[in-house]
Amino acid sequence: MITHHHVFIEKIKKYLSFQIKKKVCVALSGGLDSMVLINLLLHISNIELEVAHCNFTLRNKESDEDEIFIKNFCIKKKIICHVKRFDTLNFAKKNKLSIQMAARRLRYDWFFELLKKNSYEYIVLGHHLNDSIETFFLNILRGTGIKGLLGIPHKNEKFLRPLSDFTKKEILHYAKTKNIKWRSDSSNQDTKYLRNKIRLILSEFSSFSSFFYRGFEKTINYLYDENFLIEERVKEIHHKITVEKKDNPFFWKIKCSKIKKLHPLSFYLFKLFSPYGFNDIKSLKHLIQAQSGKQLISKKYRIIKNRNDWILISKKLLSENNKKTYTIFNIKDVEKVSLPINIRFFLDPKKKDRRKIFLVDFDKIQFPLLFRTWRKGDFFFPIKMKGKKKLSKYYKEKKFSLLEKEQTWLLINGNGDIIFIVKNRLDDRFKVTKKTKKILGIKI
Repeated sequence: MITHHHVFIEKIKKYLSFQIKKKVCVALSGGLDSMVLINLLLHISNIELEVAHCNFTLRNKESDEDEIFIKNFCIKKKIICHVKRFDTLNFAKKNKLSIQMAARRLRYDWFFELLKKNSYEYIVLGHHLNDSIETFFLNILRGTGIKGLLGIPHKNEKFLRPLSDFTKKEILHYAKTKNIKWRSDSSNQDTKYLRNKIRLILSEFSSFSSFFYRGFEKTINYLYDENFLIEERVKEIHHKITVEKKDNPFFWKIKCSKIKKLHPLSFYLFKLFSPYGFNDIKSLKHLIQAQSGKQLISKKYRIIKNRNDWILISKKLLSENNKKTYTIFNIKDVEKVSLPINIRFFLDPKKKDRRKIFLVDFDKIQFPLLFRTWRKGDFFFPIKMKGKKKLSKYYKEKKFSLLEKEQTWLLINGNGDIIFIVKNRLDDRFKVTKKTKKILGIKI
């Protein structure tokens, strides 16, 4: 049944008046859906509107005519219009993406820029019920869980889709009733795109039953409820397996013995760790039984097996800074060098202050000093011990995790000797003795 245009307007008004208070930006392609959307929004008072149009330069003259059409519409309606032209083909080739995925990434990256720059409450998009059903089938063909069957959400992050409950047929009926002008996109008929093939098949199915789209709408709503229950359960499991978690920088310590007991294990491993880029369930299962120090690496994160725990960290925590060598040319220079930890030098500190700082024989120091993390073959002479010790063995004895090893800094003498394992231990060769004339105090 086609929604009467008065009901159409009232339903959209009610939804938007609840969601929007001040300023939004409408993603306007010039097609039927987005032109109906902006005409509906113009019926609602007290909302400040702007427009964003992406010209993907994929249809030559047709793409440019779309841009002109939208600019003219915005001039007529006195709406601020933002236009961005993209070299989509080259971007797709460079990033090894399909044309549609390349266009999607370009579009949303720009939308996030606009949101940040202009403080919109939302970017408003023209997706409708047909789009959700097409996405449902696209994801089935690619392989998906419940979340992939939910179609396109009504609202997520800063994106709002007021037409989500309406079919293409209802939108078309409203456009004709209100004499709304729009542009047709010839690429929507190109069956080299999988979505267009699905669209054609669905149009055949829908002709068999007037309840086709509403039946799917009910199914998707049921799936939303089921997914909500699943997500709540995953939150409980997340809390149960967590030993410690911090956000800045990201650090998540997980009890390995509790991961082992999860059932179904593959399901929970995917739900818990795929958001961090870990989609290989087989590798995650192997890591449960792996030796301490083994790790998995995704694009932005690492999971390190540390004895009976997993440590999931942002790569920023192990950034290039941890591989750098910092040079300190003199005592005062230490305050000018942007070291990764706060360290200060004091020459001949007062006796009352010496308990709080590390003390080194200054005459044994050779500038420039270096500040770096451990390297293979590093050794030192631990204070109050006889003989030298490999740094790797010292770390092992102290039960340092891989993360702790990579984040422990060394102060290196000008001749290459280790002076100090920062926050841990001094080298015996640099200790203060009765013969010491000048003392260098090191405060962390």
